[in-house]
Amino acid sequence: MVKTMSEEPKNTASVSEPNDDIEENEDAELTREDILRLRDALIAKRAEVVRDYERHVREASEDTENLPDEMDIAERQSRHAYLFRLADKEAKLLREIDRALAKVPRGTYGICEGTQEPIGLRRLTSRPWTRYSVEHTEMLERQGNRSSR
Repeated sequence: MVKTMSEEPKNTASVSEPNDDIEENEDAELTREDILRLRDALIAKRAEVVRDYERHVREASEDTENLPDEMDIAERQSRHAYLFRLADKEAKLLREIDRALAKVPRGTYGICEGTQEPIGLRRLTSRPWTRYSVEHTEMLERQGNRSSR
């Protein structure tokens, strides 16, 4: 299904939360500074993805009329389909980022949703919206491989 701009995930309250609402969680093994830095990275990434999402939807929504021939129309339609696929991926990433940002004030940021164990700082630094630890992700992949046989 094609996403429209109105379906873009809305800004969550957690995006603009003051620093005082940062809830540390000893289980996450993250310092307050780590959480602040990762939250800022999430906010910056969110802004970048929103810009890209809006641009892709706008470009994909351009009029295909008044093109000289069928080949041009087909090429334009193919490009539009590609841009909508990109926008769909960006919308999914926005949901993941918003989910991660919502965890910050609750004190659950940095905790694996599958095992309730800490997610390593290195993993969070490279992918701050991640929901699972490396170990849990690998276990899910192994299960997926077994079920696809």
